[in-house]
Amino acid sequence: MSQLKINQYYMDQPGDGPWTRIKNRVTRRSIPVFPRTIQIQTFTGCNADCIFCPYGETYTTQPKGKMPIELFRRIIDEAAEHDVRRISPYLMNEPLMDREMFDKIRYINEKIPDCKVVVTTNGHFLTPPVTDKILAMGEGIHKLYVSFQGIDKESYEKTMRGNMDFDRTMANVNQFIDTQRARGLASPKLWITMVDTAVIDARKAVAYWKGRGVASKYTTLENRGGNIKDAETFSRTRSMSYYSTCTRLFKQAYIMFNGDLVLCCVDYSREQVLGNIVGSSVYDVWNGPVAKEIRRRYLGHEFDKLPLCGNCKIDEEREVSFDEDGTETITEASDD
Repeated sequence: MSQLKINQYYMDQPGDGPWTRIKNRVTRRSIPVFPRTIQIQTFTGCNADCIFCPYGETYTTQPKGKMPIELFRRIIDEAAEHDVRRISPYLMNEPLMDREMFDKIRYINEKIPDCKVVVTTNGHFLTPPVTDKILAMGEGIHKLYVSFQGIDKESYEKTMRGNMDFDRTMANVNQFIDTQRARGLASPKLWITMVDTAVIDARKAVAYWKGRGVASKYTTLENRGGNIKDAETFSRTRSMSYYSTCTRLFKQAYIMFNGDLVLCCVDYSREQVLGNIVGSSVYDVWNGPVAKEIRRRYLGHEFDKLPLCGNCKIDEEREVSFDEDGTETITEASDD
């Protein structure tokens, strides 16, 4: 992600003179008063244990549970009052393990028809009955991302671990593709995603899916706010740098099953809770003193005073994606 993207935002800083404040307000955008995108942890649990994810290390120490449906609906009702562009009904979990997932997506569609619903799954539960439910939703799901690490069985299972089985996931993805094409459906748009590491051959995998006419991409390896201690050992370039141009905390909200709004999607241990929305609202927590102070410090490059952000590193290799027509796009990091 370029320095330009982070410089799109501003906050009035102590010591800014009148001219600086005026210039910022003319040339940059203020922090939105409500998040543009929201990720919601509808329940806790995942059957994978990917090497680039802190889930396996943190799951035993973290609270577990399911978000009350009343709280979920209240979040969506509040989001409907604002310009929310995207809602992802998952966070640090495997969404297809939630048996009420499709009812929740329908509620989003009903309350915010123009909002894009994006789902990321590891594909283990993408069975024919689940495929039928997804395809029946049509444009109700804007994009379906399948985290499919590599294209070789050994490297795939070494990366995804847990009870992930290469042959099962490949069969699930193939039947989804075949069923969708047989029915002549374009939605939801399927993407195969992977994290670029030394364990897998991401370029070979992307080329495979490109040859099948399936959109795919590999994204930049992160150490997840320092939570992946050995990330550099499986970095493909063996060269990771501090991530100082992240825009997540300026536009994205991450809500845990119990209503905690955490700093980032990498905050598996709740190192920085901005507030809890059960007795409040997303708006109030998003605009609260904790959130504002963190953003001020980030824009002021006071990273040593910030948990997670001060330890976050990314691989220096850029992200590459191929649409189903073979169009290539290059960026430097993913916002997802």
